Amino acid sequence: MTGADILKRILQVYILVLLAVTGGCGMNSEQGSGRENQDSFPETRAFKDEFTREFMKSTEETEEGYYTFESKTKGYTMLFPENGKISMGDYEQVDTDYEALSFAEKIDQENVTYFITINFEESPHTKNTSLYTKQLSISTGYSGEYTPYKLEDKTIYYGEYKDRESGLYFYNAYIVSNKSDKGIRFVFSGRCIDEPKSCHPSPSVIKDRIKRVTESITFI
Repeated sequence: MTGADILKRILQVYILVLLAVTGGCGMNSEQGSGRENQDSFPETRAFKDEFTREFMKSTEETEEGYYTFESKTKGYTMLFPENGKISMGDYEQVDTDYEALSFAEKIDQENVTYFITINFEESPHTKNTSLYTKQLSISTGYSGEYTPYKLEDKTIYYGEYKDRESGLYFYNAYIVSNKSDKGIRFVFSGRCIDEPKSCHPSPSVIKDRIKRVTESITFI
């Protein structure tokens, strides 16, 4: 499969999942036992959706526009956008060692919609950064290099690029703990809501949003 084929496939998956996460699958969250209790939750998509709010540590904002997400593996926490919605169909967990999830958010005031996938793993292999960045590159069709920057508790290896044909902006990151055998593969794909092939989302807006989430990741 060529790089172009991979990008087309990613675009197809992105559109299908975005429609599911922001659209029809929300019907289930308003049915059943969760409906009668929704008045006590914040008026945000993250809490209106029954599955997503299972991951929210508190109904109090951690930062403006963000709540604290806690993994069901209990392996990490991170900031989660108030209007993000986790796809139940994409979710996977294996004990406390592995978790895969995806979520999307549409931000009308910024003319941006984006989709994030996260794969958490606890294993001695997580220190093999070249292996995990290679996996990221293969899965997204990225052919560039990864730039590392080290924080007190983790190191982030990232690469970014834009596909002109689809209008998608990609940001790949591998976040590895400096103190344990835990790591996260993180993929962000964002696009303008209107005329995605011709408009250009503000790099500073996108990068600030990504940075807030990736740097907030705390391995427990």
